[in-house]
Amino acid sequence: MNSFKVSGSVKRFPGKYGWHYITLDDDLSRDFRGIVKENWPSLLGATFTINKTTWKSSIMPIKDGPLFIALPVKIRKAENIKEGQTITVHFKIDV
Repeated sequence: MNSFKVSGSVKRFPGKYGWHYITLDDDLSRDFRGIVKENWPSLLGATFTINKTTWKSSIMPIKDGPLFIALPVKIRKAENIKEGQTITVHFKIDV
């Protein structure tokens, strides 16, 4: 199975240009962390969807913490997403 979904609050890395992102839950982070480490420096490519907006990117690590999905500005604008908002992201791992 390569289709997943994650729901959570939109966060932002510190700093003026900090990325907006959503973290994967602990179980998904644990499941994918080994794949990310095994393929480093390549990241785990995926296709993401929020409502009607779809884009390709990667699942990335926060050091030894959870994995995260970056939310580019064009996606946030298209879906009117704000920091602190709870969203759901559906995604498929690119094979």
